[in-house]
Order: sequence, then C-alpha cells, then structure tokens
Amino acid sequence: MSVRLIEFDDFALDCDRYELLRAGRRIKLEKIPMELLILLATKNGHLVTRQEIIEHLWGNDVFVDTEHGINTAVRKIRLGLRDDPEEPRFIQTVTGKGYRFIAELRNGNGAASASERETVPVPAKSIPGGDPSSRSPVRVETNRKTLVLALGIALCLISYFGWRVLGRAPSPPGRVMLAVLPFENLSGDPGQEYFSDGLTEEMISQLGQLSPERLGVISRTTSMAYKNTSKSAQQIGAELGVEYVLESSVRRDGDQVRITTQLIRTRDQVHVWAHNYDRHISGSIALQEEVAKAVAEQIAVKLSPEYASRPTRSYPDPEATEAYLRGRYFGNQFTPEGYRRAITYFQEAIDRDPGFAEAYSGLADSYRFLVITDTVRPSEGSPKMADAARRAVLLGDGLAESHNSLANAMMDQRDWPDMEKESKRAIALNPSYSNAHRIYAALLAAERRQAEAWEQINEAMRTDPLSLPNNAELVRTLYYAHDYEGAMLQAQRAMQLDPAYYRTHFWLGRVYAQKQMYKEAIRESEIVLKATPDSNLALTEMAYSLAVGGHQVEAREILRRLEERTKSGFVPAYNLAIIHIALNETDAALKYLRQAYDEHDWAMFVMAVEPRLDPLRSNPGFRGLVSKLALPM
Repeated sequence: MSVRLIEFDDFALDCDRYELLRAGRRIKLEKIPMELLILLATKNGHLVTRQEIIEHLWGNDVFVDTEHGINTAVRKIRLGLRDDPEEPRFIQTVTGKGYRFIAELRNGNGAASASERETVPVPAKSIPGGDPSSRSPVRVETNRKTLVLALGIALCLISYFGWRVLGRAPSPPGRVMLAVLPFENLSGDPGQEYFSDGLTEEMISQLGQLSPERLGVISRTTSMAYKNTSKSAQQIGAELGVEYVLESSVRRDGDQVRITTQLIRTRDQVHVWAHNYDRHISGSIALQEEVAKAVAEQIAVKLSPEYASRPTRSYPDPEATEAYLRGRYFGNQFTPEGYRRAITYFQEAIDRDPGFAEAYSGLADSYRFLVITDTVRPSEGSPKMADAARRAVLLGDGLAESHNSLANAMMDQRDWPDMEKESKRAIALNPSYSNAHRIYAALLAAERRQAEAWEQINEAMRTDPLSLPNNAELVRTLYYAHDYEGAMLQAQRAMQLDPAYYRTHFWLGRVYAQKQMYKEAIRESEIVLKATPDSNLALTEMAYSLAVGGHQVEAREILRRLEERTKSGFVPAYNLAIIHIALNETDAALKYLRQAYDEHDWAMFVMAVEPRLDPLRSNPGFRGLVSKLALPM
C-alpha cells in the first residue's frame, strides 16, 4: 500500500491521488480546502498560523480576501470530515493564531501513532550533560513502522508542494458574465409593469441556456435590484463582476410591442450592438430567443448544441402570453395571495394554449409555495404540483425551469434519486439558474452531503448575490451542517441587505436556540411572528424558543392554540411534534411525526439533519421513520 496514504479515524488522505476517502468513498473537496487539509495533516499536532496558510495557499503578494478564503476552506474541510467546530475531533481552532490538526494519524497499513507505540527509556548515561535525575525521561520508539509513517508524511509534503509548482492544470477559459437590466416600461402605464418585468425574466432565462459553458447570466432577483437605477454600466459591471450589460425598453400600444435593446461593454461603456424590434404581443416571448442569439453573435459565444437544435416555440395566442406574464408577476411577489392569483393566470394561459410548458412550470411552482407555507394541505397541493411539473417536462424537456419544477415535486414524492436527477438536468441546461442550485443544495443538505450542499448554495449566490432567499439559504445550509458560528456570521451579512427580511431571522432564531442563547432565539421568533402574524410556522418557532428557554407555560399556551386550530383548519403534525420535543414529551412527538409521515409532510425531508430532532435520534421509533424515508441515519 502506498506510504503516501495518511489515515485517521475512518478517513484516508491519499496524497498521490490528491483525494480524501471515507470507508472507500471519495469525499469531494475543492482545490483550496484539499491543499489546506494536506498542510494541516502533514503538520499533525503542530500549530499552523494563518500567515503560513496564506503563504502556502496564495503566496505573499496576494490581492484576495484571504481571511474569508481561509474561513471558507476550513468550513468545507469540517463539512467533509463531519467535524464539529465546537467539539472538534480533527481541526482545532487556535483563536487569533491559526489551526491545528488533532486527530491521531495512522499510516496506510494501519500503523499506530507515536503515542500508541511501545517505548523504552534511554539510559541516563546517554543524556549529554546535566544531572539525569533533573530531567524528564527521554523515550525512543522501537517500532520500525514509525519510520514508514514519517516517510509517508514527508512524501505527502513533497507531493503537495510539487503539485502546487508543477502540477497545475491550465485554467479553463473563463465564462463571459452578463447582466440583463430590467426592461424599462415606456408605455406610460404603471399597470404594464408585469409585462416589462416578465420580459426581463424571459430574457434572463433564454441567455442562461444559450451556452452554459461560455456564458453566465446574473439571475432575476439581483438584476431587478437595478430597476430604475441611475448607475452607469461601468459601475454595475464592477459591482456584479460582469463584462456586459443588456439594457432594454418596451413600449406597448394595444397588441403591438416595440422592444429596443442594446449591449454595452462595461469596462469602457462602449455600445457594442443595438436593435429595435416591432412585434405583435403574441411574439414577444419568442422574440427573447431571437435577441439572445443576436447577443451570442456579438460576444462570440457559440450556442450549445442542445440550444441550437431545439425547435423554435410559437406562442400563437396573445391572451395566453399575457396571462402567463401576469402569473409570473404575481408569483414573484412570494406571498400566498400572490401565488393564488398566479395559479389563476397560469391556468388561464394553459386553457388558451395547452402546449404552454412554461405556464405548467409556473403552476407547479405556485402549488409548491402554497404547500411549504402550510397554505394548503400536502394532500391537496402536492398531486397538482406533480401533475403540472410532469406536463411541463413533457412539453418543454429543454427548459431548465421544467426540470427544476419536477425536482421540487420529487421532494414531496420522497423520490430522492429522481429529485437529484432532475436538479442536475436543470443545472446542466442553465447553470445560471440560481433557483435550481438552491433546490439541489437543499437535497444535498438533507442527505448529509454538506460539502456539496455548500458548493451548490454558493453557486446560487454567484449568479444571484442580492437574492434575499439565497442569503437566507446560506444560513439554513450552515444550520443543518451544525456550523452555528458560521450561520450567525452569515445571518449578520444577510441582514445588511435587508434587516427586515423575516426568513433570515427565522433561521437565526433556530441557530440561537441550538447555541442555548434563548433570549436571542425568542427575540428572533418575535420578529418572524410580527412579519407573518398568527401563521402556523411562526407560532411553532415561538413555542419552540419559549419551551427550550424555560418558558413552558407560554409554550403550552401556543401549543393549545395550534391543536385547537387543527379542528377547523390545517396545522402540520410535524410542527406539533417539534413543540412536544422542546417540552421533553417524546411519546407525543413520535405520535405526531408518524402522522406527518402518513400525511406526506414536506418537512420530513430534513429528518436526518434537523438539530431540533436530536433528542430522538437514539429512539427506535424515530430511527424507523428515518429508515422508511430512505435518509441517512
């Protein structure tokens, strides 16, 4: 066996192959975290300062955010090793100094570490100088395998530094990054904002699928933050890291539409290309594909074979087009009432044009939102979501949105392999589609694949950094990885975008509760309850925070309210189980979890990773439910 294999716990660090294995299964680590792990492991037990890390990973003359880079690399290593930063087994933080690898190492053939080996005292006469009685006994190892381990570590260091100097693969050609600015509504009618916003979203979607390997597109939420902006293209380019921006306007006169669009290079604000299009309203969506192809030609991006070969979709019914755009507009309000109205419009579009794949996708996503917000029962919303999503894929197999909708539906069907397949398909079709990365990250986190989850949620952030849901999902991902310090830091960053966004406070409250910062948890739950008054979810969060914080009387009062509500409305059994756990009532909690399983409650998705369920993890009944869900124990 290779002496360059360093083993610790049930992990193996193979320096020859530059990979980390656990029980023979490869653990995915990116380049920087892998380099850092090798550095720490080969200096086992010794402090590695942050300055040493910077010099080895980036060199001295570096112009990157090294503090953030080190913190991110350590977090990814811990996720891969499933190491708890508060009770570390592998990576120990030395506050203000650096890090130390503290696991006991074994070589490739199982040789024990030095502390476990047979040792014998050295005769006193061999100690040069001084009184032997005044010295601690000096011991020398007799196990020859020590030399093998030492050699392994030395060769691992050689491989590490040799790889850095000689083994770098050429950097792949970078993708061109582009931002689509919101279409300016020149119609003089504020009621037409739905139309201009809908065209913006369609343009982003078209460009994102144009050439996944060569063109990246900033996603909708971040682009919409620049609506009516006075910033120059150069400023926007600097803020978003994009080489081009696409500015457009739309003027509507009855059923006639004029769209003006221009492509601007951000570094020098040169107008690379501009064009006017006059169309009937029924052709306004199809026009986005025509514009996208023109943009590709101007920036020398080759269309993907899949995009180039797909048939051009026609939208013959102008009223179907208008209904679809209205549906997207109301869906983007992200409220139960907005999604109810969106469903009405998407259904109208489908009724008028049964081949409208995008409308089916919108319909599926709307039902999904109503289910996860407890607005409708899973038994009512999930089948409708699944039917619409399957229809979307059948009609629009080449659309990332269709496959992402089906991935969502597979979550409720508890079909994790198909959910992963559909998520990967959506991402392959449009790597710039932020929502697809976010959904895939949720699956990976639920399956305890935390390093991969972190990678995906950061991909979502790369193309949609100003998205409030994305920023909140970063906190969620760290919470499920039990990285509470990282979650609190990310929550503070997210609140710089919008301190009132309740989903950030929602996850931060959960983090505080696990940190036993109960006053802070209650405070965050109050913010959530104020933002979503009397909602099932907000009441559940408040009851949990109160119960674990020692206010059981108040928690039981909320529990009684929710139980009374079940007589005339819908309250997820999972929510009631969470409160009973906080009240240390195991039997009642298990009863409600079994009911949640029978009701196909979507929240059962996180059974394997939800910290609030930890008190039940050794219970046979709980373990049976996790097994039935086909989730890791």
